[in-house]
Amino acid sequence: MKRIKEVIKQKAKEYHARRIYGERQVKHFLLVTFVLIQLGLFVEFGYYSTIGHLGQSIAFEIFKVHVIKLGVILGYAYLSDLLVSFIVGTNPHTVKEGIFFPLKRPTFLFSTLLILMFSLDAPISVFCMAIMVMTIFSQNTKKGHTFYHLHPALIGYFIGVLGIEMTNYNLGLTELPPMLSAPYMVVTNALHPLSFDGFISEYYSLQTVIFGIFEGSLCFTLIIPLLLSALFLVKRQVIDYKVSFLYLGVYGLVSILLGVIFQQPNWLTILFLLNGSVLITGIFILPDIVVLDRHLMFKYAYIIICGIFSALLSYFIHFIFAPYLVVMLVQLVTLGFDFIKKVIYRKQLLIA
Repeated sequence: MKRIKEVIKQKAKEYHARRIYGERQVKHFLLVTFVLIQLGLFVEFGYYSTIGHLGQSIAFEIFKVHVIKLGVILGYAYLSDLLVSFIVGTNPHTVKEGIFFPLKRPTFLFSTLLILMFSLDAPISVFCMAIMVMTIFSQNTKKGHTFYHLHPALIGYFIGVLGIEMTNYNLGLTELPPMLSAPYMVVTNALHPLSFDGFISEYYSLQTVIFGIFEGSLCFTLIIPLLLSALFLVKRQVIDYKVSFLYLGVYGLVSILLGVIFQQPNWLTILFLLNGSVLITGIFILPDIVVLDRHLMFKYAYIIICGIFSALLSYFIHFIFAPYLVVMLVQLVTLGFDFIKKVIYRKQLLIA
């Protein structure tokens, strides 16, 4: 009996420690993503300012619209989280708790992640639909934000992609918007080769792409800031550096091998490595303690599989969607295995 009490006490301590760590991770992720969004707004302003003699006026108007849209999105995220928290019984009980409510919960964070995964050019209706789905998926028990098998940001992303596609279809648009296609995406696909001279004439220079001076999702225009953010989060011990570096390293290694196999020039391999979706996945999605906690027994296998297939699918299927799709499918597979194990275990108990 004493041994059982000790085990229960130890489990309670571990759970409390994970919860504290999870809340700390949410705060740091929220700080970093918010700073990245602000930086992205200024990068966009700089890009649009260079377009024609009215560039600065146009850039300023776009900047104003995006700041207002950011406020609306975050306000909607707060209200959605508050509403659902009342339903599941995790609502704040004091004014102070209500003010700091978003800092301990992931809905705000998932909303800022979604902005980085798309950009503020996406329709507000798309963000609202995705945020509501993410809020529900991250609070499916009274444990609140401490319980989800699939990362809600991935679910929200594909809900958002579907919303954007439907919006474009209704407007009669056939081309993907910049937020869903990096301007050099076609270059990285072996089926659509492009010479370096052709790349230069269309995209100015390799430096232009590296420093994000183009239209696209924020995670692609903020490659260098994202890498610096990863170092900051590792330094603060917010993310497991082994997880992030292993995933990015495997993706990079497979990308280089693909370049060698298909005899691609070095500049093309560099472009393939500049994948903002991979950085978002490696810095914010995979190290998320809630989901990572459910893969501890095979953590490194989980990371390596995600890295390998992220590179392969980015090369052969879609440069933007592939990393998110791979992680979501792997999480679905592990969820399926967990369900099968539980069913088998229950049957064994019934037989016994």
